[in-house]
Amino acid sequence: MELYLVRHGETLSNIGADDSCDTVLSAKGEEQVECLGKALKDIHFDKIYSSHLIRAVQTAAAVAKYQQGEPEIIVVPELAERGITSEFIPDRVRLEKAYSKLNYADSLVSKDYHGDIERSENVLRKLVFDPAYLNATETKISGENEIRYNPERILIVAHGGLNACILSNLVNFRFDINMNIVQHNTCINRFRLFLFNGVQRVKFEGYNETNHLSENLKQNFGY
Repeated sequence: MELYLVRHGETLSNIGADDSCDTVLSAKGEEQVECLGKALKDIHFDKIYSSHLIRAVQTAAAVAKYQQGEPEIIVVPELAERGITSEFIPDRVRLEKAYSKLNYADSLVSKDYHGDIERSENVLRKLVFDPAYLNATETKISGENEIRYNPERILIVAHGGLNACILSNLVNFRFDINMNIVQHNTCINRFRLFLFNGVQRVKFEGYNETNHLSENLKQNFGY
């Protein structure tokens, strides 16, 4: 399985113009997600997942509209920003104005999950690890080695904090130590998951990539 993990575009909250938890993209953010969609238009995604916050759906929609047939976006509450629980009720009318083909997923975990690390672990297991390894149906033989994989390619659009949790989990970092993992707006992280002689492997292929953005659309943090 190939996994693309993306952060949403710049929001009004990011520039201090809105302090709500469900803020929309800024004008710059709208340009960023358009560039993201164009950059990924030749990459077919079998599934597109987004959190239930409007900024993530707007970002996922910019990708989906460039995909053949404009596929559905699967809205997953547990992909929301850190500190926002699955009990948050989104404005579905506003979400569906951003993109009409939304599939609202059932909750992946019980509402009594303990913090963001547990939430990211459950999201990874249900959306990534289980389908990647349990559905590894295609086999390649290289010398004496057997490689089995799920040929699906999926996109997850989420948030800086939760993406940092997911990244820590994927590469076996302790999030409490590596909590300042940088995630720029519309950055792309890429992974490949496969079984190598029956052993679960994760290959890290790209981190915080923003080559799809022009210089004036990038965040200038000095690193």
